[in-house]
This record gives sequence, structure tokens and C-alpha cells, in this order.
Amino acid sequence: MKFIHAADLHIDSPLRGLEEYAGAPVERVRNATREALVRLIDLCLDQQAAFLIVAGDLFDHDWKDFNTALFVVKQFQRLDKEGIPVYVIRGNHDSRAEMSLQVPWPTGGRFKLFNHKQAETVILPELGVAIHGMSFAERHVRESLLPKYPAPLSGMLNIGILHTSATGASGIEDHPSYAPCTIKELVDMGYQYWALGHVHQRQILHEGACRIVYPGNTQGRHIRETGPKGCAVVTVEDGEIESIEFVSTDVLRWKEVELELSAHHHLDDLYELVATQLKTELVAADERLLGVRLNIQGGCAAHRQLNSDAARREADAALRARVGEISDDVWLEKIKWQTRPPVDRNVLKEGQDFIGELLRDVDQLAADDTQFAAFLACLQPLIDKTESDLLAGRDEDDKSEKLVDFASAAQRRDWLKAAEGLLLNQLTKDD
Repeated sequence: MKFIHAADLHIDSPLRGLEEYAGAPVERVRNATREALVRLIDLCLDQQAAFLIVAGDLFDHDWKDFNTALFVVKQFQRLDKEGIPVYVIRGNHDSRAEMSLQVPWPTGGRFKLFNHKQAETVILPELGVAIHGMSFAERHVRESLLPKYPAPLSGMLNIGILHTSATGASGIEDHPSYAPCTIKELVDMGYQYWALGHVHQRQILHEGACRIVYPGNTQGRHIRETGPKGCAVVTVEDGEIESIEFVSTDVLRWKEVELELSAHHHLDDLYELVATQLKTELVAADERLLGVRLNIQGGCAAHRQLNSDAARREADAALRARVGEISDDVWLEKIKWQTRPPVDRNVLKEGQDFIGELLRDVDQLAADDTQFAAFLACLQPLIDKTESDLLAGRDEDDKSEKLVDFASAAQRRDWLKAAEGLLLNQLTKDD
């Protein structure tokens, strides 16, 4: 027997400001969460799954019309016609309080939305399986829901479905803390499998007699959700979990690509290097739409040609045009210019002139946390305003997905390095 565990589908997740991205394949990106659901249903049918579990956040938010709901229902009806049940709990994004409209769920008797007032158990005697689950009543569930879950049923494979911030999960800091619990508390419940949702990074928190699994989301929604996304295919033999296999369902693959340039590389060289690298990434993405953030680094001759905002915008346009010649399946989400002048920094730092003094001061500032903090305190009003402008109009959960982490020490040191590069380019441009 096989069952499939998915979570965090976030159907029709709003990709705000997408039209502002240069050359963005708007419709393909907007439909990505829907197409990922289609692939999930296809997988259930191909694998002849005994049932499908969705561990919360099926929907991203309340919808303005029924198109979103009807699309999801149509996909679940495909499973219903083949006798494959679907078991769903609500998460923080689609809690009972968040959703104002009633979904016309399939009526064939093989769809179950778990209650938000108390935990429920569904028994599948022909499979020897007991499924326990509880939905979110409202978005901000701050207390653990585990005390509301029943004891395991003897002689059954007990599966718990829970949308939670489980202590110890990787990437948990990127999500608000809802229905918190610990790994030990989950193990102590005595279930054989916990189908978790909420954290978008796939991972197995515990193995052995109790498997605790986050499958991650079925489709990455932005550049901070890079790499393959999908679901867990769980194989059961003689009432025990035999294996857990991750299978990708994403149609848009997010990727950060770092390109290190050398001193002799000019812009023309850069264009060829980018083309070669992206062709490789396309093959790895297995014919998916590839959303790329390109980080261009290194001390290079090209840096001299990027000596103004206008020059960088021109180089941006040239790069995007070259990418368009490679494939319609590559989209440059953003180009980050982190190049520096093709000079020997160590030699300059030893100099007894203004440049040497500047570089020594920068190194001292970066190495001394107290001095660096004092320096940043002078810039805090600008930092606060910039962060506020970027977060304007986003709800609490969106704000938690920090596309730019202004509090990150590493991020701030990256900005210091970028500022140094701009200064060096001006101070050494006649060399």
C-alpha cells in the first residue's frame, strides 16, 4: 500500500508586483500552484495511492470568487472517481475563520475535511489504518493542539495530520509559530506516522517506530524557496512504514546561481558565461520553467564597465535578451551585481595612502561587532524606512517570509562589501 502526504499547496498564492519584474512569464508563474496540484493528482493516480493527505494550507487565503475552489474540487473529483480518498486539515492560511465561503467539496463520500473544534479519527479497516486530524479554527493558533488528539488505536497504523511549528525543524524561523510542539511530544503520542505541514522545507524529523515528516510545499512561491518541491510517497508493508520517497511536483523551479568572474572578464565574456551556466541549469531543472536569481561576483574588468546605474541597467537588459535567446523556460528574476574592481585588495590595503587607510578601516569595522553596531545605528532610520516600504501591504505571514532580512548580520556585511566595491571603483578607475 502507498499513500501520499502533501502540504502547503497555497493554491493561487498572490505573487504581488509580478508585473514589475522584467520579462516575467506572468501567467505561467501565477498558474504554478495550480499546475503543481494537477501533478500531485496525476501522481496519486499513477501510484494507485490508497489515499491522499493534505496537511494544511491547501488554499493560500480567502478567495473573491469560486474559481479557485472549483479548480481544486475538480482535481479532487478525479481521485474520487478512481476511489482514492482525500483527507484534509485547515492550516493558518485557510483556517475556518479565514475562509468566508463554503467550498462545494466532492460528495462521493471519499473526501474528509477534519473538524476545527476537536480532533477526529477516520478508520480504514480494510487497510488497517487510523487517521487522526484537526483543523485550525483561526489563523493564530498559539497553543499546542496535541492534547486534543486521541490515543493511538491498537493494531492499527496510526497517522496523525498536524499543521505545526515543530521545534527542531529546519527553516522554522521563516514561519510564524503556530500550534507549536516538540519532536518528543509527537513521538510520545504513539503514532507511527506524523503528516506535518506549515514548514516549506522538506525533512524527516524522526525515523524508526515513529516517522515525523514535513514534505515541504508542492510549489516554491519565490526565490527563498529554491530547489525541488513536491510531496512524500509513503510505502506501507504489513502495517509498517517501509519507505518514504520525495517526488517533485513543481512546475517552476527557483534557483540562485552564483557566477565568479576573474580579472580579465569583460561584459562580453560575462554574457557567454551566463549562457553556458543557464543551459546547464535548464537540464538540471528537467524541462521546468526556471526562475533564476543571478549573483555576479568577483574582481573583474566588467566592473569598470558598470560604473553607473545607467550602465548596470543596460547590462541587465543585455543579459535578459541573451537569456531570451537560450530558452523561453528561463526567467531572470533578479540580477545582483556584486562585482569589484580588478585590483589586488591586499596590496592596496598595505598602502599608506587614503585607499589603504579606507580598506583598513572597513576591515576593522567588519571585524568589530561593537563598532559595526554603532555604525549601523547611524543608518537605522534609513534601514527602517526601506524595510517599511518593502513590507507595505503584506500580511503577517508574508512579512515573516523575509525576502530581505534587514536584521541579518551577514546581509549587512554584504552591503558593506558592496559599498566598498563602489568606492574602490571610483578611487581606482584611472589605474
